[in-house]
Amino acid sequence: MTRVLVSAEGQVDNIGDSVLRRGLLDALRPLGELVVGLRGSTPDYASGLGLHDSDEVVSSSGEWRSLVASQTRRGCGFAYNAGEAQLTRGWGVTYARLAPLLVLNRLRGGHAVHLGFGLRSEDRFWARVMRLSLAPCELVTWRDAASRDWVGTGTVAPDWAYAAGPAAPDGVAELPTSGRDVLAVSLRFDRPAPSAAWLKTVRAVADDRGLRIVAIAQVERDRPRAADLARLLDGDLVDWTGTAHADVEVQVRSVYRRSALVVSDRLHAVVMGHTEGAVPVGLGTDSVAKLDRTLSAVGVTGAAFVAGDDVAGDISRVHDLLERRAEVLGCADTAGSRLAAVRGRLLDLFAR
Repeated sequence: MTRVLVSAEGQVDNIGDSVLRRGLLDALRPLGELVVGLRGSTPDYASGLGLHDSDEVVSSSGEWRSLVASQTRRGCGFAYNAGEAQLTRGWGVTYARLAPLLVLNRLRGGHAVHLGFGLRSEDRFWARVMRLSLAPCELVTWRDAASRDWVGTGTVAPDWAYAAGPAAPDGVAELPTSGRDVLAVSLRFDRPAPSAAWLKTVRAVADDRGLRIVAIAQVERDRPRAADLARLLDGDLVDWTGTAHADVEVQVRSVYRRSALVVSDRLHAVVMGHTEGAVPVGLGTDSVAKLDRTLSAVGVTGAAFVAGDDVAGDISRVHDLLERRAEVLGCADTAGSRLAAVRGRLLDLFAR
């Protein structure tokens, strides 16, 4: 059986990182024996990856490098990590060093793919290095069009978190609206505190729709910001419990499943809410470019914006998104179908 090597490391206090990589691992597992690189990770983080007993986990950096070198010489399956990174010298050098191994891997009958990655910004030199380094990869997808355009190779496919949500028998768009009495909010700890305009917008939407506000910390570092939101908006708090990612995810999703909308500048808060039938609203206090790019890639436009002085206009934008609920949630179903198509292409590729 083909061995498929994939790095699945992520931020150990961010359940969005384990959720999206679970989607990737599930897509790769049917291709062969999965070998997962988890250098620097914790058991709590790994719990969110949905690992199987048949998966081999490699926790040592030295062992992982040795394994990649030995297996690519024989011909194996290789998948780059998914997620996001700043295109810097460190990343560029890593890709450049892997490229010769992946060329040899292809000559030995192996396969290499690079799926579901996003870049924070453009760097023309290192983008060129990355493009050349990805030449041995037979399938390259990006989670937003800007990343694809910056590097100049591959296609656009939804973020893998769209494949990691619960299966809705009749589709996300058909999930019931009844019982959704929550407006969920979550903000990053490393962005400006919410302005009076931001708070007024959220409070007004909740009042207009008869919703109770629940502030969520789905990243441990966001705990102080979530507590502030609960206090400032007179809402409830769902705090980070300090338990395994799998348990935190269950807790968070149970709130999103009762939510009419999720208001956040955390990408995977709105994505997870989207897959649970809540309308995603990327209302930020600073740049929301990543949210806009990633949501636009699945067909949801106009859902990410920074709160401004025109509070009435911002409130109207949120209400418009809620009125477009069926259309917006249908995009989550389309995203799932597009990722299923990527999985089909993987099966065809590894069958050669």
